[in-house]
Amino acid sequence: MSRPLGPHPLSPAGRVGALREMVAEPLELLVVGGGITGAGVARDAALRGMRVGLVEKTDFGAGTSSRSSKIIHGGVRYLEYLQLGLVRESARERRILRRLAPHLVHPLPFLYPVYRGESLLKIQAGLKLFDLLAGNPRGERSRRLDPEGTRKYLPGLREPLKGSVLYPEYITDDARFTLANIASAATAGARVANHARVERFLVESGRVVGAAVRDLERGRDFEVRADVTVNATGPWAQRTLLQSGFDVPSPLVPSKGIHILLERSRLPLRAATFLKSSTGRAGLAMPRGPWVYVGTSDEEYRDDLDHARATGEEARELLEMTRDCFPGAGLEFRHIRATWAGIRPLIREEGKATRDMSRHDEIWSTPPGLVTIAGGKLTTYRPMARRILRAVARANGRSLPGRDRTAEVPLAGNPGEDPERFHRRVRTRLRREGVAEVTLDRIEQLYGTEAETLLTYGEEDPDWLRPLAPRTPALRGEVRLAVEREMALTLEDILDRRLALLLFTTDGGVEASGEAADIAGGLLGWDRDRKSRETATYERLALEHGPPDARKLPRERSR
Repeated sequence: MSRPLGPHPLSPAGRVGALREMVAEPLELLVVGGGITGAGVARDAALRGMRVGLVEKTDFGAGTSSRSSKIIHGGVRYLEYLQLGLVRESARERRILRRLAPHLVHPLPFLYPVYRGESLLKIQAGLKLFDLLAGNPRGERSRRLDPEGTRKYLPGLREPLKGSVLYPEYITDDARFTLANIASAATAGARVANHARVERFLVESGRVVGAAVRDLERGRDFEVRADVTVNATGPWAQRTLLQSGFDVPSPLVPSKGIHILLERSRLPLRAATFLKSSTGRAGLAMPRGPWVYVGTSDEEYRDDLDHARATGEEARELLEMTRDCFPGAGLEFRHIRATWAGIRPLIREEGKATRDMSRHDEIWSTPPGLVTIAGGKLTTYRPMARRILRAVARANGRSLPGRDRTAEVPLAGNPGEDPERFHRRVRTRLRREGVAEVTLDRIEQLYGTEAETLLTYGEEDPDWLRPLAPRTPALRGEVRLAVEREMALTLEDILDRRLALLLFTTDGGVEASGEAADIAGGLLGWDRDRKSRETATYERLALEHGPPDARKLPRERSR
């Protein structure tokens, strides 16, 4: 069913209404967790006409789903482990997601460099197999480059280089991609609410029948009853089960991955690439606008899941790998502009390091009435959701209603026309209003039809199209949009996951935080104390994600 006319489902009033509706009428499905997996399940269920609700303890995408490598990728490296099914699924999903969200899934050439002592023919053959599994059309198939052709994309790449294989991949903003799925679920009728924490599951006669939930924004407690509840809490899935006294069928291993951000002027890449240092350390480098980010580590993580941060030592290790791969770039530790850390929820495989563990997912249907999803990856969230809903149907003892429409219905923000033509039209109109080119580039990467909402704000008052701060490539209207139409309730929600300023500006968005707090506070009714708390909290967050030499982060207790 579709959402009836009324407040925007992701407005403050829409959030209150969604929580009220969850309490008033039992759901067929309650989804716990607002990352990409939970968002995908809610969207699929809503498009099938199910009564579905979703609650998230902090913000949509606040965990792993905003701290990934931000790639919609085919899983080329899984060929090494002969995980052909995972590669096939991932590679084919890329094209579907590009069609569903061309405003958020952007093509990017990807290179696999090959050095002396390695077989270029072997790598080329592997990527031909990838083309076959992906079903790539002729114009998107991999091709071989000689060293000179490789360095046109990757200037300064180390010797001794034999060449590379180029193939297509896609870059996205993972937080906004998650939000697009949340918005699509809500438009299809799902009740969704962030900053709503599950305190405990409701159990009757040994069966989970919903959850006790606390609205953290308004300080209220209530119960949501549902035929089946899905635990889609990612790295927190095991802890969620154990805290409720439930068994964990397969132990999870949290794996920490970090990234560092560099100015693209210092590392002028024209394509993304796998990295391999002369000592064998592997990673990747991704250009995004005026930036290049480098990742990633892959080590078991034993500390606080709610506070994963990159340490200075980890950042230095990634920088050293990058320096080895690009010896003439002159990169120094002080050139790191930002860092982030994400936690992958992997299924433990005895005797394997986290880097070698499969990225497959498992679904557990225990105890009755509760379905838990563990593992998985961003690119394959849609087929994961389909498998989860099949488990939900089995838990219900009845067939799954409707059919899977998730490959047909565009994601929220899809312009419904050629994306380049759409963005040219929007850019032209925004340029007339004096919006800077760097801001236009950023808007094109993050917004689809929501950019037209910004233009509407500008027609009401030109001030909405003015910069948030002199050196910040974002508009005042973006804060209003985040609050009114994207369920942002805190300054962190706005500046990190809606505007992408925390990780992709020189100061983490701190310069804009005061103005953003004033705008958001006026819309959300914050008093002076709340504004002060919000800005102070955000400044601490920016420091923790900023240049490592500007802070002192404690080393993890267990490495």
